[in-house]
Amino acid sequence: MEFIHKTIGQIIDEIARLHAAEDCVIQTETGARYSYRRLLEEVRRIAKGLIHADMQKGDKVALWAPNVPEWIISMLALARIGAIMVPIDPGADGKVLSYILEQSGCGFIILAEGFGDTSYMDTLQDVWPGLPDLKKAFVIGNSSRQGMTSWSELESMGQKSRPGRLHEIEQEVLPEDPVAIMYTSGTTGNPKGVVLDHLGLINKSMHSTERQRIDHADKLCLFFPLFHMFGNTCITLAGLLRGAALVIPSKAFDPSRILHAIKAEQCTALYASPSMVIALLDHPDFRQEDWRSLRKGIIGGAPCPMELMKRLVEDIGVSRITVGYGITETCSWITMTHPKDPIELRVSTIGAPLACNEVKIVDPATGEDLPPNTRGEICTRGFLMKEYYRMPAATAAAVDREGWFHSGDLGEMDEKGYARITGRLKDMIRRDSIDIRPVDLEEIIYRLPDVSEVQVFGFPHPEKGQEVAAWIKLREGTQLSVGEVSEHVLENVDPSLAPRHYKLVSGFPMTRSGKVQKFKLAEMAAKEYRT
Repeated sequence: MEFIHKTIGQIIDEIARLHAAEDCVIQTETGARYSYRRLLEEVRRIAKGLIHADMQKGDKVALWAPNVPEWIISMLALARIGAIMVPIDPGADGKVLSYILEQSGCGFIILAEGFGDTSYMDTLQDVWPGLPDLKKAFVIGNSSRQGMTSWSELESMGQKSRPGRLHEIEQEVLPEDPVAIMYTSGTTGNPKGVVLDHLGLINKSMHSTERQRIDHADKLCLFFPLFHMFGNTCITLAGLLRGAALVIPSKAFDPSRILHAIKAEQCTALYASPSMVIALLDHPDFRQEDWRSLRKGIIGGAPCPMELMKRLVEDIGVSRITVGYGITETCSWITMTHPKDPIELRVSTIGAPLACNEVKIVDPATGEDLPPNTRGEICTRGFLMKEYYRMPAATAAAVDREGWFHSGDLGEMDEKGYARITGRLKDMIRRDSIDIRPVDLEEIIYRLPDVSEVQVFGFPHPEKGQEVAAWIKLREGTQLSVGEVSEHVLENVDPSLAPRHYKLVSGFPMTRSGKVQKFKLAEMAAKEYRT
C-alpha cells in the first residue's frame, strides 16, 4: 500500500464525492443522520464561520464536548482551515482545563453547554481571566454567554465569509502541517501535548483499516470518547477515510444505548477495551442474536483475556476482531493482529507491525538491537509525532536521532514479527523515599537560553538510595555557571527535588542510534562523586 500525501480536508472531499448519499454519521440517541454530502456541507459552513471569526492557520483550538456529531464536524472544519485541534476530556475539571488551555496557548475553544451536572460554560468563565491567550469561545448549542458564540450564530457567520476564501485557505494547508495536539493521560505528572500532523493520522488510519478489512459497507459503533485518540482517530477518522458509517449510541459510555444501537443499525465493527466489552456482555439487555451483524473491530488499551476472546469469536461470532497496540505519540497503531489469526495469537500477542511501521526491540541500557524472543524496550519508527509541545527535553528523551520512538514498554518479538508486552520501563529516580522525574527537571533547565542539551539522571548512593545529577552542554559561544543553573532550578522546584550535582560537559555517551546512555552517565558520576 502506497503512502498518501494529502490533507484530511482533501481526502474527505474525495470520499464525500464517492459516497455522497450514503450514511456517514448516525446519532441513535437523537435520531440525527448525516449523509456524507450533508456532513461535508455542515463542515464547510462551520469552517467559513470560524474564518469569519478571525481564526487562522496554526491557531490552537480546544474542543471540549462529549460524543456528539458536532464534535466530528468541528474536528474536520478545523483541519480544513489549518487550525490545530486540542481535544479535552469531557470530564476535565477547571484545573485540567486551565492547564491544557494555557500550556497549548489556545486562542479559541469549541465547547458543549455542559455534560451531566457540569456546566462547561460556568467552568470556562471561572478560568478565563487567567488565560490571556484565549480570545473566543463557540458553544455547541443555542446558549451563549458574554464572549461566547452559539452554534447557530457560528453557522450564520459563515454566510458572511467572502466567496472563495475557504478554498484559498485550504490550498495553504499541507500534509506535513500540525493538525492536533493531543494530551497524554498525565498519570505520572502533568500531561504532555503530542503534536500530530495530517500525514501521520491519515496513513496510520489507512493501514490499520486495511489490516482490519474495513470498507464503505461497514458501520462502526462509536462509543469510545472522542477526545481520546482511539475515538477521534482509530474509529472516527479511520472510518471516514474508508467511507464507512459511524454510529454514535450515546454521549458517554452507556451499555443499554450501545446494545440498542448495535441491533437497530446492524453495526459491523466494535471498538472497545476489554472492560467495556465485558460491561456490554454482562448487561441485562445483552442478546447474542442482536450481535449477528458484528464481525470486525479492535480490542485495545489492555490485554484481552482468553475467555473473553473465545466468547467473542467462537460463541458470539465476532470472528474477525483484532487486537492492537498503539500510542498517541506514534499517530495511533503500531502493531495489530490479523483478522484470521488463531485466538491464542490474538490474546498472547499485540500483533505484528503495520506496513507503515518499523518495530524493533533494543537493550534499554545500551540501545543495541536485540535478537528475536529477547526481552527489551519496544521501539518504533514511521509516522511519529512531530514533538511534545513546548517540551524539548521530553521530545529528545522519547525520539532518538535516528527517528526511533522509545515506547518505555518492555517486550519481545518473535521471528514472524509478532510482539508481546512484558512490562514498563521506569525512569523515576528515588532519593530519600521521594520520587523525582528527570524530565521535569530537564524541562526547567532547558528554559535557560544558553543550554543546548541537559541530562538529569540518578546514580547509586549508600544512604539515600540514589543521588541526582544534572550534566549540561552549553550552546557555542555562551557562558553559564553551575551556580546560575542551580539557582534557576531552586527558583522553580522544591529543594527536595533538585539535583545535588551539576556539571558542564562537552557531550554525552551515545548509543549507535543516537540515544544518550544514561547508565554510563550514572557509572561516571558514581566514580566522580565517589559514592
